[in-house]
Amino acid sequence: MAMSICRKSVVAAIATVAVIGPVGTAAAQPDEIETTSAASESSPQRVAGDFNGDGATEIAVWRPSNGTWYVRGLFTVQWGVAGDIPVAADYNGDSITDIAVWRPSNGTWYVRGQFTVQWGTGGDVPVVGDYNGDNRADVAVWRPSNGTWYVRGLATVQWGTGGDIPVVGDYNGDNRTDYTVWRPSNGTWYARGIATVQWGTGGDIPVTGDFNGDNRSDLTVWRPSNGTWYVRGIATVQWGVGADIPVSGDFNGDNRTEYTVWRPSNGNWYVRGITTVQWGTGGDIPV
Repeated sequence: MAMSICRKSVVAAIATVAVIGPVGTAAAQPDEIETTSAASESSPQRVAGDFNGDGATEIAVWRPSNGTWYVRGLFTVQWGVAGDIPVAADYNGDSITDIAVWRPSNGTWYVRGQFTVQWGTGGDVPVVGDYNGDNRADVAVWRPSNGTWYVRGLATVQWGTGGDIPVVGDYNGDNRTDYTVWRPSNGTWYARGIATVQWGTGGDIPVTGDFNGDNRSDLTVWRPSNGTWYVRGIATVQWGVGADIPVSGDFNGDNRTEYTVWRPSNGNWYVRGITTVQWGTGGDIPV
């Protein structure tokens, strides 16, 4: 299903900085720290992956300083180098998230154990999704300079403009990723052929996910200024604080996206109603 692939995909870049290995720290509560958000318009929503195919997403980070993937309870794998963007997704349709990076310096996708292909150029934003409904992630980029989506072997579609944030999701439940952008300047979502809806405001971070289990992505933003999730027509939930990074994933396998943040300052994952666990350190990228 496209919704499954969207949950496993990594949508965009986060700034690359040097870090050290996973370390243990005392668990803080989600309301203890208030600073500027570590996610931004150029580094928005993070989507966790299911690296063992059990139907639940794993707690995992990718470390730019050494190119290593740390997947809690499963494995540690070196794949990628500083400057790469992790693009974990299910590229072969086996319901297991694959280790993958996209390299802006040469526009190349490196999917571990499967393929290496050049697609895109520096400045593009990788937008992995299932655009044809075959239950496999497609290699795709969105180009801010012309607002165009380039989906390898499938389509070239102009949708959006510079300053927009592409948001990968299946908004009509047809098991295909829809061409969708969120515009910070007016807080409007533009889902091609489906809807144009104002939801959110400048400074918010769009979050992809299915929060009610209906197999459709919900229009959702997380607001760093107050740590609140606004899920249109479903819920308003305070979870997290400024400087946290919202992470989309189904951590208990109930086919619903959980309210989850990862805190770079202490490496803690806060999954509402499920767990608080330390995994990773500042500078890592949740995957």
